Amino acid sequence: MPPDKRVLIDTSVMIDFLRGVDKSKDWIDSINPENRLISFLTIAEIAAGCRNKNELKKVERELKGYALVYLDSKCCKQSIEWYKDFHLSHGVGFLDCLIAATAYKKNVPIATLDDKHFKQITGISVFRPY
Repeated sequence: MPPDKRVLIDTSVMIDFLRGVDKSKDWIDSINPENRLISFLTIAEIAAGCRNKNELKKVERELKGYALVYLDSKCCKQSIEWYKDFHLSHGVGFLDCLIAATAYKKNVPIATLDDKHFKQITGISVFRPY
């Protein structure tokens, strides 16, 4: 991913980064800060995994350096359609559909380690950053 291109960073990559995985850190550091997008859903997923307030504060400090992306009604409607289309047939989760709809709306690729969660969804670009 060129550093001058915007990218939506999925939860799996952010978890690796917060755990200190060098490959994740190197990849994220290669992206210009203004091009690092993160869904509010990713923040919620990461916050749900925090075991105490210190961990949550660490997460909050780190995520200040990312452009936060929210959903609108079109994203919600699209995610429901994708969920109905792909949940039973391919096991795609609802949160993944919401994140995919966010990337679709912003016309940006999703950087994820769980590409199988997104590969059935048409109209989005997904890649494994490392």
